[in-house]
Amino acid sequence: MKTPLTVESPFAARLFAYLQERFPLVGNGLLIVSYYSSNQFLAEVLTWPDRPVAYSGASILGALTMLGLFFHLRVFDEHKDYEDDCRHYPGRVLQRGLVTLRHLRILGAAAILLEWTLSAWRGPAAFVAVLAAQAFSVLMLKEFFLRDWLRRHFLLYATSHMAIMPLFAAVVYSFATGRYPWQAPGWFWVYAMVGFFVTFNWEVSRKIRSPEEERDGVDSYTKVFGTFGAAYLVLLIRVIDTALVAAVGWHLGLSRWFYVFLVALFAVCLVGFFQYRRHPSPRTAKRMEIYAGMYIIAFDLALAVELLRRNGLEVIL
Repeated sequence: MKTPLTVESPFAARLFAYLQERFPLVGNGLLIVSYYSSNQFLAEVLTWPDRPVAYSGASILGALTMLGLFFHLRVFDEHKDYEDDCRHYPGRVLQRGLVTLRHLRILGAAAILLEWTLSAWRGPAAFVAVLAAQAFSVLMLKEFFLRDWLRRHFLLYATSHMAIMPLFAAVVYSFATGRYPWQAPGWFWVYAMVGFFVTFNWEVSRKIRSPEEERDGVDSYTKVFGTFGAAYLVLLIRVIDTALVAAVGWHLGLSRWFYVFLVALFAVCLVGFFQYRRHPSPRTAKRMEIYAGMYIIAFDLALAVELLRRNGLEVIL
């Protein structure tokens, strides 16, 4: 039997438990590889259409920077939601005191310092893009100085926080091309908005609850839109982001197999929708979240693989 963790346990074990619970490195690593690759390859193809896409030292710097950005967002969220989480999720590693807010402040500061260092190494454009994303993350931490009002408008609260995703895409663009975010072509921003919508899709999906799971004081989209209304919202958002991805594919002249994959992926996610619609339960509600997470990674990989197949790949280290 595994020995339960206590405050006397080695810090490495406690930190690993926290990361497994709130920032799984394998899952986030896969997300970053797929997200970074699709946005990098798209940036390169739109900037240099006749060149192969390339993994380079800049790709490594950018991916590590993106890992830091996602992690420091998690740290900011832990500080922002700490009191609420203590009331509603007392069993979490942080709420049990195995890892403290002070520990996370130190780790978050280290992540931000890493972002500054790597982006400055890449060049001024990447540094500016990172500063813009960091500035927005601080606004998110402060809840845009409208905490009480935003928390009364749950949907607006969520969409305001998802707006950081296009800024993350801009970071990838600047690392990939060495150009400033405002120099990115329009079609890159279309795909950057796909990142907004798929993340919003996941955000709604993970806060869908079956009737017996609803808890007083804990927000959910099923409370706002009803047991099935939230599932229909997920479906609507997925239609929008799939259409945007298809439009980018059309502009690039991608093969029919790209669209076949998009349709198949949409159909798989539709299975989860119908499962929940037919029988709302904790298990089918959780499947909505799982399908949304799968969709985020799969469509990014699909675009990356298609651009790699069409343009070829160079490895420049």
